[in-house]
Amino acid sequence: MLTYRKCVAILLKKNDKFFVGERADIPNAWQLPQGGVDKGETHLEAAKRELYEETGVTSIRLLGQTANTYRYDFSAKSQARAILKYGGLKYIGQEQVFFVFEFLGEDSEINLETTIREFSRWKWADISEIVQKIVAFKRDAYVNAVKELQDAGVI
Repeated sequence: MLTYRKCVAILLKKNDKFFVGERADIPNAWQLPQGGVDKGETHLEAAKRELYEETGVTSIRLLGQTANTYRYDFSAKSQARAILKYGGLKYIGQEQVFFVFEFLGEDSEINLETTIREFSRWKWADISEIVQKIVAFKRDAYVNAVKELQDAGVI
């Protein structure tokens, strides 16, 4: 039986804007930095590692995280891509904890030229734009996580 992959998503905040990247493998698909939690790793450790691996950013301060986890099922198109790439499906979707970090560095610290390039370009955006642009199958998770973080006064 397929399960949900334990995962983190990162809201990197600068002033009142947030980092969002366009996926390198899917033009016009914008998302937050995110990734899986490795065995023996805490969610916070995974969030810091994923943020660094995808953006090069280390100049951060933790502002908060969601108390809840948010699930989404992969779309049929995403499942087909995984089958082609990996020869099968390991997960039905992802279960994410969202973290909010304040960015303490300069924009020049952001480096998308990583070992496995996740993003082709990036920008600072309003949280409403990020939620609006996220692919449909992830949208409910993003909306609910953002609402929780706003209600808690984190963003």
